[in-house]
Amino acid sequence: MKTLLILPLLLLQLLLPAFAAAESAAQPGSIISVMHEKGYLPHVLRQQTATLFENFGVPDADYAVDRYWIRFHSTDFDGSEAVVRAQLYVPRFDQPTERPLLVFGAGTTGIAERCAPILEVPERNRWGWYVANMLAYAGKGYIVIFPEYLGFGDPDTPQRYFSKVAEGRVMLDAIRAGYNFFQHGYHNRASAVRPSQTVFAAGYSQGGHAAHAAADLRPDYAPEVPLSGLIGFGQTNCVATLMREMAYYAPYIIYTYAEMYGYDEIDPADYLQPKWLATLQQDMFRFCVEEFQHYYPRDGKDLYTEAFHRALTDGEQRLAVEFPAMAARLEENMAGLSGHGIPTLVLHGEDDIIVSTAAQTRFVQQLCGRDSAVQFVIMPGARHSDTRPAGFKYSLEWMELLTRGEAPPDDCPLE
Repeated sequence: MKTLLILPLLLLQLLLPAFAAAESAAQPGSIISVMHEKGYLPHVLRQQTATLFENFGVPDADYAVDRYWIRFHSTDFDGSEAVVRAQLYVPRFDQPTERPLLVFGAGTTGIAERCAPILEVPERNRWGWYVANMLAYAGKGYIVIFPEYLGFGDPDTPQRYFSKVAEGRVMLDAIRAGYNFFQHGYHNRASAVRPSQTVFAAGYSQGGHAAHAAADLRPDYAPEVPLSGLIGFGQTNCVATLMREMAYYAPYIIYTYAEMYGYDEIDPADYLQPKWLATLQQDMFRFCVEEFQHYYPRDGKDLYTEAFHRALTDGEQRLAVEFPAMAARLEENMAGLSGHGIPTLVLHGEDDIIVSTAAQTRFVQQLCGRDSAVQFVIMPGARHSDTRPAGFKYSLEWMELLTRGEAPPDDCPLE
């Protein structure tokens, strides 16, 4: 392997945005700017990933990696133009090589700009050690792009939290941006790697919802984008189930939907008890995930109005009758059940309290019924936050299998 050479950061800051200016403007996935941040030798990668994998075996890095910050065009849920920030991780290859592209969606960190997962400082706010997560895959030879969700980057706009359309478009446009990055020559030419036509969409918790949203939206929004497989780590695909089983996420959902669809349609007062309403907007912008989980109650009876709690927990039919607007929005933001038929790996922790085993099993059964080959792995002793390090080896084996063109494992029909 060649010695890692890194151009001076200031020089790259000056040169790469100039390259980006040559690309056509405002097309979804077109690149606005590129900045090479740093490079990592394999032994440094092992050090960087040690904390995330501390209880599951630190993976060896096979390749040095370059990390870039990029900005690209996308489309918001309402069709308006949007700009997305992302980190791109490119492994170093000495010889011309094509490798799969992996786009990865983050779990819940909050909906305010200060909570953007791309800005995580894990020593201060351990939202997911996302840089370590992406470096681990890039060190194994995957080209990895880590986009943030729409709404982040604007201090006055909340994240489009659990919006199927917004999440799916970001993931698909990130794939487009990944290809554009190489096509337009933004990469460090010390690496001879290029993306192949094998693409995986993956994500943790909310990110699993985003990966499946991309699969649902792809035929109409980005039919030219290849999508070979989906991976969910403790994924949350049904928003209504999340509101039933883990209520402290609900204020984010309710506030976001009110902002997106209008307060005349989604009025927080219909769903939240009065004591949570007075400071709702301030709370949305001041609490990130590690804070709101201690501020809001986990049990819905302590958070919701009595009528909404009764309807939510009594089943879909009652919810649709008594709260039709919310029921309709929850239904349309369910991700993964369009019949996309894309092979899927579902990695679930046996001790996950955010997404219950029963809920995850129901989703897998539904996915099986819609012509997807699904491998469903329940990892003993793993909690929600453990699903990525515990599932890393499973995801690598599964992706390499599909990359070689072999048939995906299939646990369907699920008993």
